[in-house]
Parts: sequence; C-alpha cells; structure tokens
Amino acid sequence: MRTRHGVALLAALWLVVAIAAVALQFSLEARERRTVGLLVSERGMQRGLALGALALVQARLDQARRVAPPGTTVHRLRASDPWLAIDSLYTGTVMVDSLPVEVVAQDLGEKLNINSLAENDIRSFFNYLLKDYAKATQLSQTIMDWRDADSIPRPEGAEKDAYLKAGMLALPANAPFREVDDLRNVMGMTPEIYAQASPYFTTRGTGTVNMNTAPVPVLRALPGMTDQTLNMILQLRSQGRRIENIQQVFTALGGKNGGAGLLATQGVLAPRVTVSTQTVQFVITARTGPQSQPTKLTAIINRVGTTAVITNLVW
Repeated sequence: MRTRHGVALLAALWLVVAIAAVALQFSLEARERRTVGLLVSERGMQRGLALGALALVQARLDQARRVAPPGTTVHRLRASDPWLAIDSLYTGTVMVDSLPVEVVAQDLGEKLNINSLAENDIRSFFNYLLKDYAKATQLSQTIMDWRDADSIPRPEGAEKDAYLKAGMLALPANAPFREVDDLRNVMGMTPEIYAQASPYFTTRGTGTVNMNTAPVPVLRALPGMTDQTLNMILQLRSQGRRIENIQQVFTALGGKNGGAGLLATQGVLAPRVTVSTQTVQFVITARTGPQSQPTKLTAIINRVGTTAVITNLVW
C-alpha cells in the first residue's frame, strides 16, 4: 500500500514539474514575443520620427527656395543661393511630436563622388593631398581596379589575386563603392591616408562641385583645374564675393594674364562645376529613448526649380 502511495506521489511530483516546465516555456516565449513586438513598435515609431524630420527640413528648403529675403549683403547672397551655408543652418535637433531627432546636413557640392571620378582626377586629388605622385598613381589605379567590372589589374593596381596573395580579407567588388568606408579595404589605403582623404569623398550625388564652397583639395581634383584657375577662385572667394558663373573666373584670368587657351580649359571644367548648392545630403537619427537602438535615415534632396525633391532614401 505504501509503495503505491509512493509511486502516486512521485508521479504527481513529475506531473507538477512537467506543468511548471511547460508554463515556463510559455512564459519565455510570451516574453520573447513581447520583446520582439516592442522592438518592432519602437523601430516603426523611430522610422516615423525620421520621416517626420525629413518632411520638416524639406518644407524649410522649399520655403527658402521660394521666398527671397530682403536687405543686407548676406540676404542678397542667400537670394542667389537660398541653400547657402546649409551645413550650419540645417544641422541640429528637430522636434517631431515632442521628441528630438538629430539632423546633419551636407552640401554634396563640397565633396567628390568617388564613383564618378576618372583615374586622372583621383591621381590629381591624392597627388595634391599627399605630395607623392607615385603613391597617388598607385591609389588611383587600385581604386579604379576595385570599382571597374573587369579582373585585369592596371600596372600599379590590384585585383582579386593580389588581395588573396596579400592575405587581405576584403576582395575588390568590381562595382561602385557603396559607402566611403569601403575605401579602407583598397590595397595601399593606409589608416592615415584614409583619415586625410575620406572627409572629401562621398558615394552619393551627381559629382558636381560648388565653386563657392568646395575646399581646395576637391577643387584641385577637377579636370582642367590648374593652379592659376584655382588661385583665381580662391581670390574671388577671399574678397567676400560670390562667383556668379564660371565665365567670371576665366574673364578675370584673361584680363590679368592674356588668357591663352583659357576657353578650352573652361570647356573642360564647366560641366563639372556649379555656383550654388544643388544637392544636399541629410543624415537623420531618431530614437525613442536613451536605451533605444537608433534608426538612421540618409536622404538626398536635389534643387529642381523652386522645389526640393527627394531623390534617394537609404535606411
């Protein structure tokens, strides 16, 4: 009789353990689903905040384009380029539904699109930056080999076999660079050179350079850009004058130095430059709380007539 009672008690205990295990499993699954649900909800809310901030800055860009400010020299400059100094004016915190969203604005006319530069342009850039023609040649050819579709290395370049032989983990994509960070993987690109060069590059935008705002290394990389032309651009800018068109630069050069061959140089340079802010990149970061994983949105906005048009969104 006691044996039967002991067996029954043991069976009851095992049943309790089994029920507890099942209950624990259900509890863990419910908690996991709740966590996933909260993350999805949080991500959705943050995407909404980022899109709300984008709508706000787009509206501000539209308004700036359509409303001509009165008065002072600064106002007149802004009338000719309503997106002037966009980096400082549009970078900061935007409030969306009482929540802060961080916005970083950049005029892409101040950068070189690494995917649209020719080999000579890349060489000119690195030669100016590093003052080392041999290294500039190597980097220009390894970058082109990474970017082009074939697997035939240039004389100073490198394709897949060279990377494998060197034990490098990343291999040439034989496709355009997705992000500037990908340049770190190019053979010959040291951390020091990358730190110097990367602020001047982008992988987005048309590649057109703003003569009124672009830094010197960016201007120097343009085809047809000579020291003479560059010095004249910098001279006009240093006088607080806005360059109205490319003819203004070459007229000043011709009047000063006789202008031999300047028309040909102007013809090469003209398609690659602008005198106003045309394409803007916004990096928008939204989070619903200090512990939240942030959501980042990169948006490209182009100036089309009197309208700010979104041409690209990357989450």
